[in-house]
Amino acid sequence: MRKYLALILGVLLTLSFSVTAFAVHETPPGEIAPVVAMGSDKITLGGKIITKGWYLDNANPLNNFAPEKTDSQAFYHTNVYLMVDAKVTDNVMAFVEIETASGTSRNSGLWYWGNYDTKPDAHLRIRQAWVQYTGSGLLGVPSGIKIGHMPISLGEKQFLNNERFGNDAILVWLDPTKELHLLAGTTKLNEGDIYDNTLDLDGYVLLGTYTINKDHTVGANWLWAHSDGNCPSLGAGENVDDLNFNNIGLHANGNIAGLSYAAEVDFQFGKAKGINLTTPDGSVADDLEAKGWAVFAKLGYQLDPVNLRASFAMGSGDDDANDDSCKEFQTLQGPDYGPTARLVHYTQIYERTVRTAAYSAILTTTPGGNVRNTNIANTTYYNLGLDVKPLKELSVSLDGYLLRATKTGAWEDAVLDNVDKNIGWEVDTKISYKIAKNLVYFIEAGVFKPGDFYEDAQIVSEDKTVTQAIHGISLSF
Repeated sequence: MRKYLALILGVLLTLSFSVTAFAVHETPPGEIAPVVAMGSDKITLGGKIITKGWYLDNANPLNNFAPEKTDSQAFYHTNVYLMVDAKVTDNVMAFVEIETASGTSRNSGLWYWGNYDTKPDAHLRIRQAWVQYTGSGLLGVPSGIKIGHMPISLGEKQFLNNERFGNDAILVWLDPTKELHLLAGTTKLNEGDIYDNTLDLDGYVLLGTYTINKDHTVGANWLWAHSDGNCPSLGAGENVDDLNFNNIGLHANGNIAGLSYAAEVDFQFGKAKGINLTTPDGSVADDLEAKGWAVFAKLGYQLDPVNLRASFAMGSGDDDANDDSCKEFQTLQGPDYGPTARLVHYTQIYERTVRTAAYSAILTTTPGGNVRNTNIANTTYYNLGLDVKPLKELSVSLDGYLLRATKTGAWEDAVLDNVDKNIGWEVDTKISYKIAKNLVYFIEAGVFKPGDFYEDAQIVSEDKTVTQAIHGISLSF
């Protein structure tokens, strides 16, 4: 009953491809990490331990965490990070970060509590491992190359944000002027067989940012995913004739007289040929054309001691599940592993814990696709928030969200009835208290009241208010 798999293809393309984008260079986790000198090398050692306790109510894990009546759940888990930052010369560095995982999972960074007189059921996994060289040998301007596994994101992170577990990539950049930054990159999004290129999905990216002055920066990026025979979301083997997906993003951020701003717009195009899939009405779609788009904007203003914020985002939705177009905005925010492993992009509950309004968001390179962690796919939200520091050690934030489905036509094709656009509303809060140097206690809590969308789309028979609370302690060293 889901959007024809063709849509999947379009989605997957877009997602997979974006992985190549832009790498975020994370700083060491400790405020002051130990430095070990070995000849001319400088080795920085560090790490972090985070323990969280969770409480969930009316988020049914047996129905993709749908907002319906269910017993509450409570549990604890711990993350451990170990980091080595090696500066070999002024131009050469390497970075390695190891993180625990739940069992053998590659999309988990934790172990769940429940060990009695035993060692935790956890493995160590590489979260980052890359080598970087910078210099001025190319055309006499600053340039560099970075190779390995690294956190990656693009622009304001509406389309691509793989900072949680990262991707394998090769990035090359140069700075013709101190204001202009240019980058090209590639990533392997799927390796079906190392001896057969028709089973691969390759990603390519070009981007540029320009700093107009100290207060304003603009940028543009282009992502292309290509395969000569395979769309991983449809399974192994040759399942398409040709696959090309593109996402173009334009973004800006800065400050005007104390008013901070950020904005992004994305356009998606391309085609998957030779899919030959049956749509919900029984017709056959040979090709699928991508036509998604999204807009995002946010503002902030500091009125000491309060920072006021407002934001708006709209990701396109699909109004017809039976045609050969994929109009739903596709995002690459990481696989749908569960709320404990995902980053918060805006809401604490809706886009991370419960089933979203995305009709056919294929966010991974494996068969199926995400029903959570879809960011703004087929979602429009309005947000007001504030941050305040009543004490030097204490930070508090409060956010309210109004959520609506951008389009419901595809859902109506699936359930053969009208579907309301009202997803619901959510209120979130975050509190953090610095107990000592590098030691922080925090609380994150939210309430999500679902709208008529969930019942009309037949995701639940009767929607219920979802509550979620997390508290924990973080120590970096």
